[in-house]
Amino acid sequence: MLCVIDCRCIDLEKNHGISRYTYEVIRNAPKNIKQHLILLADIKNFDILAKVFNQEVGEIVKIKSSFLSPFENIEIPNILEKIQKRTKEKIAYFSPSFSSPPIIDKRIKKYTTIHDLMHLDFYSSLKNKVYYSTFVKYYINTAVYVFTVSNYSKEKIIKYYGNLEKIKVIYPGIDVNTFRKLREEEIERLKDMYSYLPEKFFLFIGNNKKHKNFLYAYELYKSLKRFYPAHKFVSNVWDNESNQEIIRLEKIDDNLLCFLYNRCEAFLYPSLYEGFGLPPLEALACGAKVIASKCASLPEVLGEHAIYIDVSKSAKENVLEVIERLNKPAPEYEVINRYISKYNWQDTSKKIFSFIFSKDI
Repeated sequence: MLCVIDCRCIDLEKNHGISRYTYEVIRNAPKNIKQHLILLADIKNFDILAKVFNQEVGEIVKIKSSFLSPFENIEIPNILEKIQKRTKEKIAYFSPSFSSPPIIDKRIKKYTTIHDLMHLDFYSSLKNKVYYSTFVKYYINTAVYVFTVSNYSKEKIIKYYGNLEKIKVIYPGIDVNTFRKLREEEIERLKDMYSYLPEKFFLFIGNNKKHKNFLYAYELYKSLKRFYPAHKFVSNVWDNESNQEIIRLEKIDDNLLCFLYNRCEAFLYPSLYEGFGLPPLEALACGAKVIASKCASLPEVLGEHAIYIDVSKSAKENVLEVIERLNKPAPEYEVINRYISKYNWQDTSKKIFSFIFSKDI
């Protein structure tokens, strides 16, 4: 059997979210599985995927439709039919995102990942309701299995769609070779490389979408400033305020992110909605203290290793409790390390493909 994977979402320059999930699931697949994978790429990422995976996977196929293009609903089923005729193999189709074309051919087994239902729960609109009540409902009903990234997301999928038996929770992983506690000599070397960064700072990494709650993080920083007068606020997000306390990051790669996690006083993550929440877990892996909301999947994912705040209260109301927790000694890094070891991409990939291939390999 061959598994065709939609990889058009992969963008190695901005490798986060669904892009990172898809990339890591393929990269960490067992060798005998990789030989049976066919990757669908578009014009934007075909050359990159060919360079990264060409010697490992069975084939990389370039298609015209870009990710989330309406034309994918016609082109991908046609491509799958051609692959089936050409190879004379059984075909499985895996969409690692909420987007999946209507594949009528019942010989093709379908699998999909629903990371969250944020666009129903948080950004509800008539357009979203129609899309999720038609297309996404069809994807879920016709899939052999639906993978999701937390029990929180599983409960949401069941609430809206039922299908309890076919929903499988498989946690994403952390690249611990990238996100790790740096040695002192590494930190000193990187201080010179990132000399524009302040010595002391609080950190927020995310985007300016409403659910990420950037303004709350900034308000929390301003409340903490009374107790940490020398600290700045480092972020890749900002509003129109021209505040000298904000160190604004234009571009972030994983090496810089690891350094930021290692050096920050604390990583602020007051998010209102997460299907999983990878950044605070990466921060923990780097030895950072994490201040997170109690919302959605975050307590499930971070366990007892975060400083939780009630974001229904103002930042000022939370600050004294946060200060008290920040002043307590951090847990031994070995304890954190053991905890995050359950989140690894090798296990994620192995579990996903064990469901897809079952007894076919």
